[in-house]
Amino acid sequence: MMPELLAPAGSFEGVRAAVQSGAGAVYMGFGTFNARRGAKNFSREEMAEAIAYCRTRGVKTNITFNIVALDRELTAAMEDVRFLNEAGADALIVQDLGLARLIREHAPDLPLHASTQMTIHTLDGALAAKALGFSRVVLSRECTLDEIEKITREAGVETEVFVHGALCMCYSGQCYMSSVIGQRSGNRGLCAQPCRLPYTYDNGKKGYPLSLKDLCAAQYIPTLTRMGVSSFKIEGRMKRPEYSAIVTQIYARLLRDQRGPTQEENDILRKVFSRDGFTDGYLTGKVDGKMFGTKTDVPMHEVKPLYDEAARRFAVGKEAPRVPVTMSCTVTPDGISLGVSDGQGHDVSTADHEPVERAKNRPTTRDMLAKSLAKTGGTPFYVANPAEDLTMNLPDGWMVPAARINALRRTALNTVAMLRGLPPKRTWKPYETSHNGHKNAPFMGYTLEIRKLEQLTPAIQAGRPETVYVPLDELAGHPDAVRALVDAGVPLAVQMPRIYSDQEQPEIERMLRAAQESGVQTACAMNLGQIPRLTQLGFAVHGGFGLNVCNGAALCALADLGVRRQTLSFELRTAQLRDIAKPLETEVIAYGHLPLMIFENCAIRRKTGKCACKQGITSLTDRTGQRFALLPEFGCRNTLLNSKPLYLADKDDWKKVGAPWGRICLTTEPPARAEAIWQAYTKGAPLEFSDGFTRGLYGRGVE
Repeated sequence: MMPELLAPAGSFEGVRAAVQSGAGAVYMGFGTFNARRGAKNFSREEMAEAIAYCRTRGVKTNITFNIVALDRELTAAMEDVRFLNEAGADALIVQDLGLARLIREHAPDLPLHASTQMTIHTLDGALAAKALGFSRVVLSRECTLDEIEKITREAGVETEVFVHGALCMCYSGQCYMSSVIGQRSGNRGLCAQPCRLPYTYDNGKKGYPLSLKDLCAAQYIPTLTRMGVSSFKIEGRMKRPEYSAIVTQIYARLLRDQRGPTQEENDILRKVFSRDGFTDGYLTGKVDGKMFGTKTDVPMHEVKPLYDEAARRFAVGKEAPRVPVTMSCTVTPDGISLGVSDGQGHDVSTADHEPVERAKNRPTTRDMLAKSLAKTGGTPFYVANPAEDLTMNLPDGWMVPAARINALRRTALNTVAMLRGLPPKRTWKPYETSHNGHKNAPFMGYTLEIRKLEQLTPAIQAGRPETVYVPLDELAGHPDAVRALVDAGVPLAVQMPRIYSDQEQPEIERMLRAAQESGVQTACAMNLGQIPRLTQLGFAVHGGFGLNVCNGAALCALADLGVRRQTLSFELRTAQLRDIAKPLETEVIAYGHLPLMIFENCAIRRKTGKCACKQGITSLTDRTGQRFALLPEFGCRNTLLNSKPLYLADKDDWKKVGAPWGRICLTTEPPARAEAIWQAYTKGAPLEFSDGFTRGLYGRGVE
């Protein structure tokens, strides 16, 4: 089956632009629970009209419901779900595990698509999403062609792949830069795009090391089609409708013809929007400096004719023929009857009962009648093959006025359009707020996350942290030291990499077995796909911040998956943390240089053009002089850290949110500093900061 072409729409005008330009589906935002809250989006009336408009024309509607929700917002969110369920949306694109759980329970007929914000980039991730009831996964933009093919072939769930538009430096769903430095969270739909700003390396090299060119995968349309990808997605709900119309029309042609773009088509795509041209992203697995660029301003005189032509195509009243119909017309002396069918169960019959007279001069022929019947312009319908799709019973010698045929045709087609636009009947189980399982536990102490075993000093060991999370490769690389610590009663746990590929999965499992052989029995999952794998291997599973847990329903979903303890999102205020219903143990991050981004394209290598992970800490400096450290991660990836550490040792309000454990996260701190931080939290010892600290978002929150 041919994949659908999924186009963006930020307004009703954008819906027309996408549909009239050949989209097979559109995605659009509604209310406040979508990742482009800055777009115009839709009122209830507009959304119902847009869904009916698309359904009439055989175009699917996928509604972006892809941000994390707070406990106090769940009732409003489920009201929106009820409306969209009744209006007949074809699918909701969802990030939040809690919302997904509630939607499955209360709107079981409404399909769910796993948002790219869920950071699904492996077969395990796709399988986990499928087990949770998702019928489609929107894969991370960082997936290669081989990875896309493997997931599509083996997961047993539809896959959706971005083929055109903006690329973020960070894996979607794992970026906290905008929220931590500017209180505008990408996970809440208000990313301020600080990655597009200039930065300076610590060697003085200036540029835009976090700004990627736009993706253009047009040449891979035939390849992705052969792989069985279900949907090709064009990014751009924040862009003007003309952009959507132009890009959609080109990709619709490529999909229909199963070919790559011509030079002229490439030039048009570049003119309407690019950042120093395009990149094919991560599809080939080649990651280099050629992927980077900033917005290219094209002179308006070059773009205006393209925009004007596109605007004419989707102007009010313009209709592209999209829906084939068959017609059956019978003429008798007593009147004319007409039947129209769209072949999908919408069969309409209409008739007039005025007498039909014999012709005095020029009788109506079958060809003349067929021509009148096939005049469907101005409607979404067309007669594909008049010789086969028109059935006519016309006696010789009769005069059939074209006006009567036109009136019957208009009436029949309008009725078919109305029937096609009606929403399907679906189940809705009323949602009521429940406070069952709201367990606010007393504060009990600290867990510790380290990067290197040397940070776990004897003094810290003597302080008995409840759990010590250590990176998987660090545990696997020092089996004797790990075994000695376990034998000494230190409660070590695996800190999983946030990102690894299917190709790297065997190495991950080898290291996990090595950690087990050294006595480690607990692991902290940082991605949905890791939970079933860790459980299968026999680990007690904790959940890390990468799961973006912001409500009790998400905790219930994770508890169902076997997670025993979960770190809550550091994007929440203390009151919001306290509101969360807690059916399992929770942790709150209490100290650390908060992780702002994790990316596939190594920014450390970009500094010198070669691998330099072991040659000290590389940093980026922004326009205000703030320095952000870059840490190497498993698989030659990077994490960008906040410039100042989160520090709460002298505060108590965060200890009253119902989470028994505060996590102290050590990254670049040497052993002596690590020990001083531990003593500050556990003994109240004073702690000096040469460059200051931050209270994080627990007091400020995010928009």
